[in-house]
Amino acid sequence: MNQKCIEHIALYSLVLVGALVVGVLTRQFVLSKGFDDFSSTVAFFATVIVLMAIYASLQTTFNQLLLPHIEVFLLHLPAFQKIKDKNDTISVPEVPTSKDSNHTHNVIAPASTAEETISEPSEYEVMRTNAIAKQDHAIQAKLEKVISYTKQTMVAYMSEEDLNRLCAYVAEYSTGDTLQKISPVKVDTQLKSIDIMHFGWNIGKAFGRKRIHTATFIKNVFSHTLRDLEISTIERKMSHTESGCKIRLNLNIT
Repeated sequence: MNQKCIEHIALYSLVLVGALVVGVLTRQFVLSKGFDDFSSTVAFFATVIVLMAIYASLQTTFNQLLLPHIEVFLLHLPAFQKIKDKNDTISVPEVPTSKDSNHTHNVIAPASTAEETISEPSEYEVMRTNAIAKQDHAIQAKLEKVISYTKQTMVAYMSEEDLNRLCAYVAEYSTGDTLQKISPVKVDTQLKSIDIMHFGWNIGKAFGRKRIHTATFIKNVFSHTLRDLEISTIERKMSHTESGCKIRLNLNIT
């Protein structure tokens, strides 16, 4: 006898006991009204039968009409849904047979070997990665030297804010020929246009930029000092030497 059958028997027993109690009370009530024993006995059995019939009808109605609606309602509750999802995800792992185990081993082993072969970089990839890393290191080292030269050369002739912006422009210029947005910097009147052109020629040479690009760069960055010179003039005169310069041509920044 399974657990569900035992639960049904226990439930019906409780209902029957309740019906019998109500039947006894009904019989006593009928006797108190002056009826004979036969009539009270009939009332007793009638009460028990009617109560059991009512219970059976209510149970049938509940199972067929109300229970489906109650289940639908509960499925919309977040707490009940979480419990249902948790129960649905619980499964018993399948134990493979010896034949399946051998088959699985034969299939997985080559896959693992193939994965290891794919994940291991080739000689070309290793050499390329090392070459790119070495190239990036060289570019970064060159930029650091040019920034250091810029600070040492210009620190005595401009404010800290302008010097910091100039270094940022130089770093941006090292990665391209033109800058997107420039707010011109100001330098001390001790520096003449030839000094700014010498500075531009020095950093342009260090980065390997064309003269026209360097001339455009310093014209935009030092627009106050170079306001009277055209870009073509700056391009032509930026490597000229003149007496009395504070910034001289430097071929050994990097």
